[in-house]
Amino acid sequence: MSGFVSSRFEIGETAATIASDSKHIPRATEAITRTRDEIERQIARDPFFLTTFEPYDRRRATSEVTRRMCEASFSARVGPMATVAGTIAQTALEAMIVDGCDHGWVDNGGDVALSLRKPTVVEVFCEPGSKNAFGFEVGPTDGIIGICSSSGRLGHSISLGRADVSVAIAESAILADAFATSMCNGVGKRADLSTCFEPLANIDGFIGGLVVLDGDVAMTGRVPKIIDLEHNPDKVTTHSRMSSASYTGTGLRTREAGQEVRP
Repeated sequence: MSGFVSSRFEIGETAATIASDSKHIPRATEAITRTRDEIERQIARDPFFLTTFEPYDRRRATSEVTRRMCEASFSARVGPMATVAGTIAQTALEAMIVDGCDHGWVDNGGDVALSLRKPTVVEVFCEPGSKNAFGFEVGPTDGIIGICSSSGRLGHSISLGRADVSVAIAESAILADAFATSMCNGVGKRADLSTCFEPLANIDGFIGGLVVLDGDVAMTGRVPKIIDLEHNPDKVTTHSRMSSASYTGTGLRTREAGQEVRP
């Protein structure tokens, strides 16, 4: 029996929520495992791929996956591992679409790839202890889009900035992950809210962005309609080994607009 489900999947450092018709879930988990393997092979061949904060020469990529990471990181002027979560989400959703999925998403710890035939709400949360959040009304989409987040205050990922949260919307989750990192890196003080989007101007694939710092908000491009939400920390995709308050307080989550998603 098939039906729309929301399924959690963990492997290594990856924790993902996969939402689609249940028959497509195995394709996503296979793609996540395969993508991780390809990234690990790249790192084994050249550990610099793991540690650099600068773009990595795509000619040194060992697979199509790592080449796409290199290209996105070059566009955003960040290191390739700044795209890793979005890359895993993207390839998993692509595998589901090849399998026939026409509505679903993969949320890899706050970096989300979506392909939607009906509206969905994506929550953004950046204030630990608060019951409030905001969200984007997204969809339907024309193919895959990425909505990815970065934070200089919360979570376990490295950031060179101090934004409460930055959110990028792009034509793929690989690009969105890179753009979110770039935007967050560029915000150290309030004045930076007026300049943090400049490096992304006119880059192919960038749709829009939002950055929050100490309650101040800056936006650029085409940002979906924003709505107020009540935060539900149980719906945030977190790793079972990374469940501290500083981590679970941030991220993106998705739900069907106007209806319950079955677990």
